[in-house]
Amino acid sequence: MRSFALAISACLMTMPAIADANIAGHWSFEANVEADCTFAGTAHLEKTGENRFTGELTARQSCPLLPEDYLVRQDCDASQLGNQLSVRCRIVEFVNGLESEFYYPDNFTLTIESSARMHGALVSAGRAVPAQWIRDEGGIS
Repeated sequence: MRSFALAISACLMTMPAIADANIAGHWSFEANVEADCTFAGTAHLEKTGENRFTGELTARQSCPLLPEDYLVRQDCDASQLGNQLSVRCRIVEFVNGLESEFYYPDNFTLTIESSARMHGALVSAGRAVPAQWIRDEGGIS
């Protein structure tokens, strides 16, 4: 029981450090959208307030059954609560691929592990799939 209490205390002591992690800067992300498809991209977050960020992401989706690959640029707003980050985006431009009413903005619900890694879910088109964000080299700003 004493070991359990020490483990809980240790976890609680690291929570403020995670919440204080510098997540502003450049990131790479990927998500498991479907078995034959790939979904990945880059993002940039800029701190605009105590728990607020603004940014941009570019997502690439490639599926063998689609007639073309999609490359979509999006503007995003993010809010942080403790070690949780909610990223909500708006499509700005279809860089590649025809504009489609079936391509929805790419939103994320993430858990901040450190200033170099976040994991959680891509939430888009009414479903959530596993996703992760990894810090680009030299990406802290």
